[in-house]
Amino acid sequence: MTEIEYRRIEPVTVYAASGIAAGGPEGVPTVIDQILPPLLGALHSSGVEHREPGIFWYEPVDGTDDLRVWVSWIAGDEPVESPDWQVVELPAVERAATTRYEGDMPGIGRAWSEFMQAIAADGVEMYGACREVYLEAPSDRPQSEWVTELQQPVR
Repeated sequence: MTEIEYRRIEPVTVYAASGIAAGGPEGVPTVIDQILPPLLGALHSSGVEHREPGIFWYEPVDGTDDLRVWVSWIAGDEPVESPDWQVVELPAVERAATTRYEGDMPGIGRAWSEFMQAIAADGVEMYGACREVYLEAPSDRPQSEWVTELQQPVR
């Protein structure tokens, strides 16, 4: 993990699909494996304009330990509705803590833990859904070479 930067995140429109990770973060990889291939397949076969980076975000499910897991790609200038995805407007975040994680997905949980501890040590309050932005995640390269930006809204 590199340094933490505090900055604004601009709004973005995405094509997204979601699922529930029962019990929290441990179930996230399984949910991603279930929703990512069908979403990508539907986007590619439909011919709609979409682009990198992929943006994943996680929301607590009220009254449970579960997480709603969202997988998305940036929509083109004229988003198209489909039963295969949702068009979601991710709002701007006035102030977010961000950092870069370089490495494979099995290590990202540790990176999130260190990131959140560092944010807490800075004395700021975390709120809202955290995001992962896959800045460099080509399928033809090993995950150890991927670059992901971790984003957490703060006040």
